[in-house]
Amino acid sequence: MNTIIRTHGVASLVVGWMLTGMGILAIATVIILSVFVEGWMIVFLFGPVLLFIGAGVNFWMGSRARLEITPDRFIWCGPIGRARSIAWHDVHRILRPPPGSPPRLAAVAHLRDGSYVEVKALWKSPTWPTTYLSHQDHGRAQQALIDEHIAHLNRMSRGSQPQRGRQQPGWPLGQRGGPQR
Repeated sequence: MNTIIRTHGVASLVVGWMLTGMGILAIATVIILSVFVEGWMIVFLFGPVLLFIGAGVNFWMGSRARLEITPDRFIWCGPIGRARSIAWHDVHRILRPPPGSPPRLAAVAHLRDGSYVEVKALWKSPTWPTTYLSHQDHGRAQQALIDEHIAHLNRMSRGSQPQRGRQQPGWPLGQRGGPQR
């Protein structure tokens, strides 16, 4: 089951809809002014176009910012930048960030090769009201990552790894080619 967690995306979507509404009102105003006052006022239609471009950018940013947890990996992406992912079989442990960590840091993945990867995707806009009132709580995302990692370890211990390749009837699991004699 896939779990998608978003925080900043909500603020971007709200701003996107506000800019869309302002663009529609600005188009109506410019058309009314150009018809009833002066015809040359139609040149001011570039303003609503800029509002629609801003709305599009906010919609795009809001749809990107997420932490997606799947049975075989987790993927995180901030409002800008490339999406990153780590397969569960590469993860040794999921750690909660230490006190005093940057506010965008949701968790730290300790990999089997000994390296640490910071999961920075969940953050709220600095102008979002709850950012002023309290520190950012990523507890839900942290717990979802930890729970899915435990579920992955349980699947591994039961030996229910997904098989690679096509399974032929009557052949031992995981074998490709002909039956063993």
